[in-house]
This record gives sequence, structure tokens and C-alpha cells, in this order.
Amino acid sequence: MASIKDKFTVKKKGISIIANPEFIPETTEVDEIIKYFDIQQYKTDAKVIDVHYGRGKTYLIQDSYNRRVIFRHYWRGGLIGKVLGDKFLSFFGSSHRSFREYDLLQTMKKMGLPVPKPIAAKEEKSLFFIRNDIALQEIPGTKNLGEILADRRLTDVEIAKIGDAIGRLFKAGIYHSDLNITNILFDGADNVWIVDFDKCVQRTISKKQYHEMVNRLKRSFDKFKENRNNFHWSEYDFNKLLPAIKSSYEKNY
Repeated sequence: MASIKDKFTVKKKGISIIANPEFIPETTEVDEIIKYFDIQQYKTDAKVIDVHYGRGKTYLIQDSYNRRVIFRHYWRGGLIGKVLGDKFLSFFGSSHRSFREYDLLQTMKKMGLPVPKPIAAKEEKSLFFIRNDIALQEIPGTKNLGEILADRRLTDVEIAKIGDAIGRLFKAGIYHSDLNITNILFDGADNVWIVDFDKCVQRTISKKQYHEMVNRLKRSFDKFKENRNNFHWSEYDFNKLLPAIKSSYEKNY
């Protein structure tokens, strides 16, 4: 049986798009594929379902196929972000942010990891800069850990599920550069998902990198607890999470 292609590429006037044929037929006209990323048109057509405000805006859209899709534009952080905003220098390989995230997500899906499916990624190039966008399949009915813990404690079973998902990610060699509680979700069926793989890579995970990711996660728990009066998480809970991560990481699947 022939394998299904992971992507196809279209290009026009400085715009390059890689698209997932599972969601967008390869026979689709180039202009229609480019139009797929036109947020202003979705606004005009009242197809914007929700907007999340972070470093930039992330849109939940009803697309032209009547699917609920996450659209994210890439913005720079830190001091350089105040100068360059959403522009990435075109002569650095690391500036191909959306294409890299798309490819990593496809790799992780093949490995059976609990991550969203990529639909398409876009680069818009000028002489010196690249602007990036990505479209992802929505995981319906999700809440992130920050939202859940604002309401209630996690059960031991839920903590074990989180540890299993994180351990599998580490075992697969995925270095998540921003592992925090807003990037760990539960859906309505109590399945765990991990999201936001911008700047993440697949590599052999060293002990140092393992602990970097765990410590980053702990800092996010601590930060939420410091800034909220009712946040149902404790050091005791985190000490239950650690062996769950380790057990999954060391398991032979």
C-alpha cells in the first residue's frame, strides 16, 4: 500500500505554503490555498469563533471546509521582538518557524504522540525577512492545566496520565522549549494532549535537557500558584508527577 504524502508545496509571489493533503486536496487552486490563511476574510465572513491573546493573537476559525481550525501567527519575543515584531531574518534556518513546526508535528503524529495535526504552514518572504503562520486541527473540548487547577485538584489518575504523555514525549527525543501548564491539555474524554511546538526539536535527550524541561514545567506550576488565590496544586502533587514521567520515559513500548 502506498504511503500517504505528509505534505505538498505551493508557491506564488514570495509566498510558500506546505499543506496536508489529509485536509486540503492537492488539486486545490494555489490562490485558494493562499486565501486559506486570510484572517481578514474570515472576520468579514463572521467565521472567527474565538480569539486567544498571548504574544500575538491565535484564532479559532470555521474554515471553508466547515472545520474548526487554529490559526497562529508567529511573533518574536524579548527585546528583539519590540524591534522586529513578526519579522524573522531570512538568512537563518531557524527563521522557518512554521515549516519546522509542521514537520515536527507530522513526525510526532507518526510516532503516536498526543499532539495536534498540522493542516498547513505558510511563509511570506521579502528580501530580508520571513513572516510565518500555521493552521492546526482543533482538539475539541479541551482545557489546559491552568484552567482545570483554578477549579479543582487533579486526581491521581490524571496526574499519571500527564506523566505518561510527557515521558513518551521525552522518550521520543522531543525537546519542548516551552513545556508549561498552558501547553498541557485534557479533552472531554480525559485524554492528555501537548501543544505549541514552536522552536522545539527532535534530538537525543540528555539528562540535563530532561531536567531543564521538568524544571521549566515546575516553574510554571509555581508561577500560577503564586499569582492565583485558588490554585489547586501542591508540591505533593508535583512529587507524584515526577515518578510518572520517569516511569513512562524508561518504559519499553
